[in-house]
Amino acid sequence: MLRFGIVTDIHYTPEERAGITDACLVRCAESWLKAETSFVVQLGDLISREGPEAESDLLNVKEMLSRYPGELVHVPGNHCLAVPQDRLFRILGIPAPYYSFTRGAIRFVVLHGMEVSVNSEPETAADRNLLSYYQEVVQAPFYCGAIGSRQIEWLATELDLALQNREPVIVLSHLPLLEETSDVRHGLLWNHEEVSAIICRYPNVRACLSGHYHPGAYAFREGTHFIVLPAFVNCAETQQQCCCTAEVSDGRLRIGAIDGGLLYDLDFR
Repeated sequence: MLRFGIVTDIHYTPEERAGITDACLVRCAESWLKAETSFVVQLGDLISREGPEAESDLLNVKEMLSRYPGELVHVPGNHCLAVPQDRLFRILGIPAPYYSFTRGAIRFVVLHGMEVSVNSEPETAADRNLLSYYQEVVQAPFYCGAIGSRQIEWLATELDLALQNREPVIVLSHLPLLEETSDVRHGLLWNHEEVSAIICRYPNVRACLSGHYHPGAYAFREGTHFIVLPAFVNCAETQQQCCCTAEVSDGRLRIGAIDGGLLYDLDFR
């Protein structure tokens, strides 16, 4: 059995929500500790403001999250890149733009959906062309982004290796990967069709967990559960969904809300 916490889209803004954010994160930490979680996944968009205040906001919300004394796994979100990427990764202890790790015989694959975006410098000519295409031809939302060519190759290699090792996989991505799990206003990963097609080729990819679309959503495609978790920033209105706890056991993936209500009970075989 494996238990881990999940929180996404905190959107910390000190002037408006400091007290609410602090109180709700205390409740989250208490619920994760009570559930004896092995670690917590933070799915992106810790902050909202841009400019010189962004880094101080990041440091403040990081301190609030530190009330949970266990391991925190951070997925970069679009708002997070208001802090320069190198500095962002150093503050949060993110080991690489995209990476994988194994817990409880499950491989977790962390994607960087803003690798090709207006907030990052493309590494290859192919990625520069990709950015130009989505900006000028598609006119995709500027606050979203794409996965670059090297990360695409890495993703396929990771999934090949997990399949050889007979490891079930959970993919972590801030941006949703299917159209039916977002809307026009929020947007989704620019090259979501390519990435979701790769993921769906692998029968051992059991679930993809995302944030970004604040109401939350769910879709099932070719054996994979695509789950978008509800945003923490809405916790004043939906306090039972400001954070979640996931449990993988007995061939099931169960995701519960902070009030103990069950959000999902899904096949994980």
